[in-house]
Amino acid sequence: GINAEYGEDEIPALVSSSGTNSTADTTPDIPVTIITGYLGAGKTTLLTYILKEQHGKRIAVIVNEYGEGAAVEQPGALGVGNEKYEEWLEMTNGCLCCAVKSNAVMALEKLMEKSGKFDYVLIETTGLADPGNIGQTFWVDEGLSNLYLDGIVTLCDAYNVNKTFQEAAGKVTECERQIALADVVILNKLDLISDTVKEDIRRKIQSINSSCDIQYTTYSRVDLDSILGIQAYSSAAPPSTVEHSISSAISTVTMTTDCILKRGDIESALETLLWEDVDSFSNSESNVTKESHSIEDTGGMRILRLKGKLQTPEGWIMIQGVRDMFDVTDIKGDNIPYQHLVFIGIHLDRQRLCSVTKMRVR
Repeated sequence: GINAEYGEDEIPALVSSSGTNSTADTTPDIPVTIITGYLGAGKTTLLTYILKEQHGKRIAVIVNEYGEGAAVEQPGALGVGNEKYEEWLEMTNGCLCCAVKSNAVMALEKLMEKSGKFDYVLIETTGLADPGNIGQTFWVDEGLSNLYLDGIVTLCDAYNVNKTFQEAAGKVTECERQIALADVVILNKLDLISDTVKEDIRRKIQSINSSCDIQYTTYSRVDLDSILGIQAYSSAAPPSTVEHSISSAISTVTMTTDCILKRGDIESALETLLWEDVDSFSNSESNVTKESHSIEDTGGMRILRLKGKLQTPEGWIMIQGVRDMFDVTDIKGDNIPYQHLVFIGIHLDRQRLCSVTKMRVR
């Protein structure tokens, strides 16, 4: 898949984190959406809809040439051909499609040659892939400055997701990790569950990630405006609801303050939480195998997603982060209800978050 075969030092560099182009080029910047979801959640059905139906949107889709060996994950199931290719194909509905075996960078470079033929880019990850590894690269590469990360969308199988939660037995599953990183969760196969089960799943999703939007669908038919061009990394609204963690090791903690903090102090606090705390724990747990996700499975705190808006002496700033990468940008302070910093992560230690950030839990 695009991501699953890479080691930590081989994460493909995709695009800049910026949503604006500082060059003289007047080409509009293109939003990139990452689509993830556990095997069988309905990604292939969603991609088939995007590539075949007359929905009026021009979307360039990067799909995996191979999933985890399942035929349903292969582009042949999408009706885009069975041959091995890494060229962009133009679909009858105006969309573009490219199948890649491993590295999406070459496909994106070729895509930019077709500038003007598409308005959105959608990258599919394999069922077991962690979207965070792709998402965080948007902060470190300037090679494709006309593309920017717009959002991460996770599909969930409504019929089976509860079983996945129950089988976790206190450990962090890839399904939960994908939910934690999501800006939008699509709860699919709604026709197979009752309203009671639906509400139970909603509460569990909200307990993991209370800042995500949840879309309810059958056969992956979703309003494309709810997953494309959502500007999730250009805004950082506080969660509309605050749910307490339900058994999962992953949860959301929203911090707030009435004080005006210095930008340098905020950045230092984030560096401590994202880098120093992780490094010190990793060194003390050097015997833990890589397969166990070390920090996550041994009780250490790990921040997966970070976002917020805070006031400094110089003005308001917006913070966006995925795993150990974060970005701080200046923004206007209009219509911000209160200062907030949202952490979504594993084994979040509220006392530690308070002491380092000098903020309180909301």
